[in-house]
Amino acid sequence: MMNSTKRLQKLLRKEMSRATEVDQLPPPIETRCGDYVYFTRKSNDGALVYCRYLANRTAESRAEQVLLDSERLTRDQGYVLRNLLISDDNQYMGCLAAKHRGLDGGSESSSLLLYTLGDVGSPKLVEVLEGVFNFVFGMNDTLFYTVLDAKLRASKVMAHRIGFGQSEDIVIFDEPCHECFVDITRTKDKRFHIINSSKLDSSKAYLFPSAHDFWQHSSKDASAQVLRLVRPRQDNVEYFIDHHDGEFIILTNSPKDDGPGLPAAEPLPFRLVRAPTDSPTSEHWVELLSVGGDELIEDVEIFKNHIMVSMKRQGQPAVYIYDRASGRRSELPLPYNGNCTVRPEPNPQFEATTVRLGFSSPVHLESVVEYDMTSMKQCKSWASTPLHINSSEYICRRLKVPCGNLDIPMTLIHHESTELSKAPPTLVRVYGSYGVSLEPEFRLEDVPLLLRGWVIALAHVRGGGELGREWYAAGKGASKINSIADYLSCTRFLLDKGWASSSRLAATGVSAGGLVVGAALNISPEYFRAAALHVPFVDPLSAMLSPDLPLTGVEISEWGNPLSSAASYTTIRKYAPYDNIHDMSGDRPRPSILVTAGGLDQRVSVWQPTKWVARLRSTGGYGMPVPSDTGCTPKLLFYPQMNAGHFHADSSESKAGADNGGDFISAQALRNAFLISETSTIPC
Repeated sequence: MMNSTKRLQKLLRKEMSRATEVDQLPPPIETRCGDYVYFTRKSNDGALVYCRYLANRTAESRAEQVLLDSERLTRDQGYVLRNLLISDDNQYMGCLAAKHRGLDGGSESSSLLLYTLGDVGSPKLVEVLEGVFNFVFGMNDTLFYTVLDAKLRASKVMAHRIGFGQSEDIVIFDEPCHECFVDITRTKDKRFHIINSSKLDSSKAYLFPSAHDFWQHSSKDASAQVLRLVRPRQDNVEYFIDHHDGEFIILTNSPKDDGPGLPAAEPLPFRLVRAPTDSPTSEHWVELLSVGGDELIEDVEIFKNHIMVSMKRQGQPAVYIYDRASGRRSELPLPYNGNCTVRPEPNPQFEATTVRLGFSSPVHLESVVEYDMTSMKQCKSWASTPLHINSSEYICRRLKVPCGNLDIPMTLIHHESTELSKAPPTLVRVYGSYGVSLEPEFRLEDVPLLLRGWVIALAHVRGGGELGREWYAAGKGASKINSIADYLSCTRFLLDKGWASSSRLAATGVSAGGLVVGAALNISPEYFRAAALHVPFVDPLSAMLSPDLPLTGVEISEWGNPLSSAASYTTIRKYAPYDNIHDMSGDRPRPSILVTAGGLDQRVSVWQPTKWVARLRSTGGYGMPVPSDTGCTPKLLFYPQMNAGHFHADSSESKAGADNGGDFISAQALRNAFLISETSTIPC
């Protein structure tokens, strides 16, 4: 069915490949850790190469030491790198890597490759630990890692001594609750490790001194005794811990005047509190910094004299620097008029007076800026100018779309010459789940559409995190239908304004975003000419009725539990795309649909989109030709890629120079060719 677009797909692949070509690469971003300076650079074929050199190197010892070439790791050993960490003493390197099996690693767990590092020469592989999900180094040749259970839930924290067999590793924490996901982190001052046991809307944390020797007292009871619970779990309450200068700094949305116990009445804004090192429990918390009702703290970075707070204010990014001595709060100036994504870069030096932040916009490649936290001015910048995109010619703006008594934020991106009054082809993207914001960031797949005069619309629906925890809570569980209503409101707004027409309007969603798109197609198929759904979560009822499926238990707080609650069953049944396909049948116009899926997907099993497509063909009106208003026959195309997992949709892999970048570009060229051919009589 797509053979007629092969020439177009080739052109689209070329345009996406050219989109990241720059006039010159910025110098590597260097980070000092102890006696070494670490940095990454790109090889001639675009792969990431990890390097270091001695901070006090002389003219005779200026040569860099190559620690890892990601392309050679894949070519020679068959691994795709997921994470890389260096031990405190700079003597070990840990590489979390998955076996390369096509478009992505497929499996959720990985192998942990441990290397010894000398001052010169290549690192030496000394150990391989299997079945690792995440890890962090400890002290005295120790590291800690998490493992997945049979349902892909990180449930245990293990302690490992480098130089000893994995069979001798110790379980230091085991979370029996099937709704909880476990992780282990370390405070910035390296004094404590933190074990976080989190649901999607609540958490509890245990801490232990990093210097503790678990092998000296290796019994289960001894391990439990050293772990200190900071605050018991409370529904709708989360907290995250760091430590420095004799006190803990805690980011939390706990009620100010209410101790743990009953669920919090409603999700509250996050705030910063402090607690003494010897008394970290919540009765000793003292507020350090709070934010306004229209502000949401997203990230915190602690320094000796400052605290960096990254947040959303009315859905737009903002970064504040808190001066610990004076208590003054100052706002950093952001690029691109604030229409961007802010990402804190690694800032490992506790004594630093500068902070590094990463920025991206729909028409700007990722850049890094270093700010002086005292003067609030830029002191360094690492940015690249694309050769084939003039960023100044594009418009990115935020609108408010009425939906009942609410305003739904929507971002529009288009070329300055695009006339909205002429209803140009438009793609409306949505996600709206897990409190994850749909960010206005650079997406490689959007470049060919923008070059052709398309409008890209980002619908910031309830269920996402754009406007805080209440916004998230208003689009999950029993309120999930709000995400779908918001998406349809954004679409209808464009149509009513005359900025889009149903003959050239397209929808797209990935994973949980595919659920929103699929439900919207059931309700108002006549709005759209085309829809592209990737690994769509279109059968949530069957998934949540199957406790043996991976991650079903962890997902209960997001979708509800139809096994134990008739109300949850009824709610999911009302909006689930698979269970409401009959609403799309009849004489109404309906769109062409492209569905892609991954045979190795462990999050949205390939059977979900497969059975949805089958039902669309059997009862949804796609079994026989039905001409649309444009005279075209709606198509239903299904492309399962059996060697792909869930995350081969992520354009960040391509942007980072990953080895599967070509696969990502080919997959996006197919989707774009489908959208262009369905909304235009002249594809190119």
